[in-house]
Amino acid sequence: MDEDRLPPAIVHEDPLTLRQKLREATRECADRGLHSAAKWSAELLASLVEHPSDPSGPPPGPEAHFRTSTPVRHPPGASRQSLPGLPPMSSIAHAHGRGRDSLGSVMEMEGSSPGMPAQERMDDEDEQGWSSDAQAARDDLANDDHEQDQYTLALAYYRAHEHLRAAYTLKDCCGPRARWLRSYAKFLAGDKKAQEENGDLLGVKDKGVANPYSSEILADMDSWGPGFVERDGWLLFLKALLILSLPPLNPSPFSPLGPASPPGDDIRLHAIELLLESVKLVPYNWSAWLKLTSCLEGQEELDSVMKYLPHVFTSSFFYVHTILEIHAANPALQPTLDRLAELFGECSVIKGLRALIHYHIREFDEAAAYFAALRESDPYRIEDIDTYSNILYVSEKRAELAMLAQEYTKLDRSRPETCCLVGNYYSIRREHEKAILYFRRALKLDRAYLSAWTLMGHEYVEIKNTNAAIASYRRAVDVNRKDYRAWYGLGQTYELLGESFYALNYYQKATALRPYDARMWSALAVCYEKLKLIPDAIKAYQRALIATEVGDTDTATRIGRLFSLLGDSVKAAQYHRRALAEGIKGGQSKAELSKTYLWLAKYEIDKEKNREDDGEEGDLRQAEDYLKEAASVQEDKDEANAMLKEIHSLQLGRE
Repeated sequence: MDEDRLPPAIVHEDPLTLRQKLREATRECADRGLHSAAKWSAELLASLVEHPSDPSGPPPGPEAHFRTSTPVRHPPGASRQSLPGLPPMSSIAHAHGRGRDSLGSVMEMEGSSPGMPAQERMDDEDEQGWSSDAQAARDDLANDDHEQDQYTLALAYYRAHEHLRAAYTLKDCCGPRARWLRSYAKFLAGDKKAQEENGDLLGVKDKGVANPYSSEILADMDSWGPGFVERDGWLLFLKALLILSLPPLNPSPFSPLGPASPPGDDIRLHAIELLLESVKLVPYNWSAWLKLTSCLEGQEELDSVMKYLPHVFTSSFFYVHTILEIHAANPALQPTLDRLAELFGECSVIKGLRALIHYHIREFDEAAAYFAALRESDPYRIEDIDTYSNILYVSEKRAELAMLAQEYTKLDRSRPETCCLVGNYYSIRREHEKAILYFRRALKLDRAYLSAWTLMGHEYVEIKNTNAAIASYRRAVDVNRKDYRAWYGLGQTYELLGESFYALNYYQKATALRPYDARMWSALAVCYEKLKLIPDAIKAYQRALIATEVGDTDTATRIGRLFSLLGDSVKAAQYHRRALAEGIKGGQSKAELSKTYLWLAKYEIDKEKNREDDGEEGDLRQAEDYLKEAASVQEDKDEANAMLKEIHSLQLGRE
């Protein structure tokens, strides 16, 4: 891992302090209806390892100068710099009437105001704004206390899934907590309404419906007065959710079957700014970290935001999770989890991340071992069970997959992960129609469930329904444009249809997302071959060769064959020799290497025949050794013997 891409240092806080913070985070998340975030922090709280406090304390990290108690204030007219690695947003005004300048507005960079030292400027701002901020915070707390009974009633309605009733109950409240629940409950009600108004999956009316209340809630937020949202991390998180749910500015780039297109860069970068501010003010709201992950589009953007995060352990969890989401996993992530395990032991959260790392780098046996350990220590945990089923599927462990499907169907059949697990079970049984049925059930429960869209596309390919397969893959891309599997599936489907130019485009996107995956480059190379673009095919195969496993001979053989087509027999021989060496190293049989032996022998014979023109002799002794190996294979025995006779004739001609 590059030095500039190291994960953040983990702060070893005093266990008593950390325990108190996690208790407070669990209570706050639960009181605000963020059940997933509350569960995450509670799991870490329960697994917190007791340590003797270090009186010296850790050295301050690079983020130690950030002020997390109050949001950053920008002087009027001060320019804001862009974060490195992210595009500037100067003079961009999106269709909803809010101009953005750059993602760098999250944090004022040193030296942005000439003539005044950065620290002096910050101190001056603190002196001027502290009293007003403190008074506002006291007013907010007073309002929350005064509205506690009304809030308790609304929260009861919320937990009974009466979201609009909860929002109405708080219509006259003005405290930040009440305004949060009122807005969030209405947002969830709008999300539910949008889901209900969607047509059947992949049907004519399934075009994606925007949340009908998002614009209304945002307008309500604007009326709360300057600074009200900016000083509350929960409201900043909610505002990011709202702007990401706004109707798209442009139609989907794929087809009418696709849902709303992804938000424009101006909206996405504005959401990143809000979420960065949110996690600095409320660093233990895991839902905000997850939403921040969904906004980032690659390693460069992740590297850019890491230096602006609070110096807390959640930054390390975020880093590992985001690396997995952008499909850039590598074994170097394990030491980060080792350091987190010093705080929380081998809890379910850390075991799950370890399993996912092994899964993403295709170490399926190790991943399966971690998932098995998770099932033993936490038998009712359903998270990531769909990934475990994928491992059993590709490992062709049919009996274990059947047992897993039966067990989790009894446990909770209404979870999307369970439906996906059962779909994999029917797929391995070649019952593709039933598999599609269960993947559709998963998507009815959660239309943003990425794995189900991709796996359903695979099943439609199996039953030769290419139109439905393409629609499924496109929906997967709309859910998450960082998922290489959907792009790869689109390439395969268009290749089956004979549309190599379309397939080429999708394979190129897949290779951009997975630059070290030999499968992506090999598929791209095959596509170039079909289009007669031989030099491009060679380059793609050479990239695939970098990532191939020991013992793989196919890629080197293909490159050799293509160089032969170009008339470059020297390079062709080099790659055939490499293929032979890899095959011997991988323990392949003589039958598997026979064709390579024959090709290399023929190359030496042709070289000997043309020695008068080229001035270079063929290595007939080496060719004879190759042919003796090939002659032991029954299928190639006659051809090898004929070439041996030809070698003897050439040897006599030399004499």
